[in-house]
Amino acid sequence: MMSRIRSFPLLVACVFLASSIAHGTTPPPAAMAGKALRDLPVFFEQNQGQWNPQVRFSAKAGDGRVFLTSRGVVLSVAPRVASISLLNANRAPAIAGQDPLPSRSNYFLGNNRENWRTGVSHYGRVRYDGVYPGIDVVYYGNQNQLEYDFILHPGADPGCIRMKFRGSGRLSLTAEGDLALEDGGVRLVQKRPSIYQQDPASPVRRSIGGKYKLLGRNVVAVEVERYDRSLPLTIDPVVVYASFLGGSLGDAVTALKVDSHGMLYVYGYTNNGDLAATNGAYKTATAGSRDVFLAKIDPTQSGAASLVYFTYIGGTGMDTSTGMALDSAGNVYLTGYTTSTDFPTAGSPFQSALAGGTGTDAFVVKLSPASQGSADLVYSTYLGGTDLDQGNAIDVDASGAIYVTGSTRSGDFPLTSSAYAAARWGSLDAFIVKLVPGASPQLAYSSFLGGELSDDGRAIAVTPGGMVYIAGSTSSTTFPLAGNSYRSTLQGGEDIFVAQVDPTKSKSDSLVYTTYFGGSDNEELRGMALDPSGNLLLTGYTLSADFPVTQNAAQSRIGGNADAFVARLDLTARPESVVKYATYLGGRGGDVGYAVASDPSGNIYVTGYTMSLDFPVSGDALQKAWGWGVDVFIAKLNSFGALEYSTYMGKSGVNIGYAIAAAADGTMYVGGVATSKGVSPTSNALQTTFAGGGADGFIVVLAP
Repeated sequence: MMSRIRSFPLLVACVFLASSIAHGTTPPPAAMAGKALRDLPVFFEQNQGQWNPQVRFSAKAGDGRVFLTSRGVVLSVAPRVASISLLNANRAPAIAGQDPLPSRSNYFLGNNRENWRTGVSHYGRVRYDGVYPGIDVVYYGNQNQLEYDFILHPGADPGCIRMKFRGSGRLSLTAEGDLALEDGGVRLVQKRPSIYQQDPASPVRRSIGGKYKLLGRNVVAVEVERYDRSLPLTIDPVVVYASFLGGSLGDAVTALKVDSHGMLYVYGYTNNGDLAATNGAYKTATAGSRDVFLAKIDPTQSGAASLVYFTYIGGTGMDTSTGMALDSAGNVYLTGYTTSTDFPTAGSPFQSALAGGTGTDAFVVKLSPASQGSADLVYSTYLGGTDLDQGNAIDVDASGAIYVTGSTRSGDFPLTSSAYAAARWGSLDAFIVKLVPGASPQLAYSSFLGGELSDDGRAIAVTPGGMVYIAGSTSSTTFPLAGNSYRSTLQGGEDIFVAQVDPTKSKSDSLVYTTYFGGSDNEELRGMALDPSGNLLLTGYTLSADFPVTQNAAQSRIGGNADAFVARLDLTARPESVVKYATYLGGRGGDVGYAVASDPSGNIYVTGYTMSLDFPVSGDALQKAWGWGVDVFIAKLNSFGALEYSTYMGKSGVNIGYAIAAAADGTMYVGGVATSKGVSPTSNALQTTFAGGGADGFIVVLAP
C-alpha cells in the first residue's frame, strides 16, 4: 500500500524550508545550498528509548508524528490521534530499518541524564516482513511525503488485508471511492487505491482494478479484480492528513549561522506537538510545551548527506530560543530563556536549578561536535535570580569564554565583585555576563547595566581582541555614560544604547564607552553585527522624523509612522564621526528590522517585516508587490550604503524575518516565522505546504 501524506508533511527540524535559486549554467554556492535544503531526506528515527516501547520507528510530520508500531501506523497531532492498524495480522512481524542515513538526532530533554538520547539512528526505509502470509509492508519517504507499499508475493491472498481506522470520528466512503475520517478538525483521507503488477523482466506496470469495501466498525478490506497470481502485486492508496485546527504554539527559526566551512546552523523553537501527551502512549518523558532545536546542515552535500544532526533541548516547561554563536572548532553556543525546573544542565553548571520567583531564567548551552554526525551537550546552565531573567544574545571569544546579554528584573541576579553596577536601578536592567566553562569560578564577569527606568540588552558582539560591544533599548534618562559619547542625553521616549565593555577591568573601569542613539521619538534595537572593519551594524525600528541619517542614506526621510533603519557606527571615532552610515528603510506602513549581517566585502544584509504598500523594492525582487499582510522583507545594501536588492516575501497572515546570515559570495540565508500560507515556497522546496499549528518556521536561500 503506497500512501502519501500531503497536507501532513514530514519535516526535518519542524521548519518550513524554501529556496530561491539563481539561474545559470554553473550552479553557484547558493544553488548547492538550496539543493541541500530541498533534498533533506525524510528520515525514520529508531526508538532507542525516547518513546514508548510500543513504538519501533518514528518520523516528524508537520505538527505531530508518524509512529510505526508492531500493529500499524499512528498519526498524532496533539490533542488528536488517528491510526491505521492491521487486524488479524502477525503481532510480531520482523521490523528493520533499511537504507541507513549518516544523520543523527539528539534528545537533551529534562535534567535526568538517563533520559537523554544521543546519536539516534536515521533510516530511509522501514520494512515489516510477514504482516500476513506472503505480504510485507515497506515504509519510506519521498521528499516531504510518507509512502508505504503492501507487497504481495506470488500466491498471497489480498483478502487477508483488514485495515482498522481509529479515531473518534466515523469512517465513510466518498463518491470517488476515497475513505474519509474526520475527528475534531483533523481530516484523514485515504484515496482510492492504485493497484498494479510488474513483471521483473519488464519495465511496464500493468494496472489492476480494485476498490475499498467498508465492513463496519471502521474496518476496511480491499477488493481486487482478476490478476496474475504468479507475479507480485502492489496495492497503492494515498493518505492525506489535512485541515489541522487547534491552539498549538507553532514553530519559529530565530537564528541562523554559517561557519567558515560553509555549514549552516538553524536555531529555533518548536511546540513539540509530537512530544507532548496525546493519548499518553507516545510521549517523550521530559518534553515540554515548547523546546528549542538546533539543526546542522551541510550545503555542499545533497540528499541523505546534507543533514548532519538535529537536536532537541528542553524541559517540561516553556523553553524559548533567542541567540546563537559559533566558534572555529565547530562548537555551538545557545541562549534563550526557560520556565522548566528540569532544563538539562551539564558540565558543572554555574547554576544548576531554576532560581524561582516568576519561574523564568536565562539559559546558556554549549554543544560540541561528536562522532557519527551527532552533537554532545558539554555545558549547560541556568542564569538568573528570583525574578524574570531573559537571555537575548550570545557570543564567544577565541579562548572559548562565553558572553551573554539580556534583561533582568531580579535584584539578586548573580554578579561578580568586578561588576560595573552592583545593584539593579530600574524596573528592568540589561545585564552582561562572561562565563568560562570548566573554570573556577565560572563567572568571570557579571554586571547590571541600566538607568532608572527600563533597559533591555538585545545584542552582543566580541572582537578578536576581546572587546565586548552591547546594544539594546533604554527609556532611562540616567543611563550610565562613559567615554566620549556620541549622544549624552536621551533624545526621545526610548532610545538605543550602545556600550563597550572590557571585562578584564574592574568596577567603573570596565565600562569603556556608552552612548544614546536615536531621534526625538521612540527607537528600539533588534539586531547587531560586526562588519569586516570592526564597525557595528545596527537595525531595528524608529518613529523619529529626525533619526540621525547620513548624507549618503539610501532613504533620507521616514516613510510612515515607523520605519526600519540600518546604521554603521565606529565607536573609536570622534563623537561627530561615530555614525558612518544611517538610513531609514520603509514605506507608509509599519516596518521593523530584526537582523543584520555583513560579508567580507562590507555589504550589509537586513531582514524583518513590513506592512507598507510602498516598501522600497530593488533589483530582481523575488516579490515586487506587498502581499496585503505582514510581509517579510529582505534587503542588501552595498558597502557605500546604496540599496542593491530588496524584496517582499509573504501573501497573507503574519510573516517575520528573524535571522539573516551571509556567505562570502553574497548568498543570503534568511529564517523566521510564517503564519497561514504567507511565505510562498518554490516548486522545488523541501516542504511546499503549510504544516499548521498557528505558525511554521521557514528558511529562504537567495543567490547573489
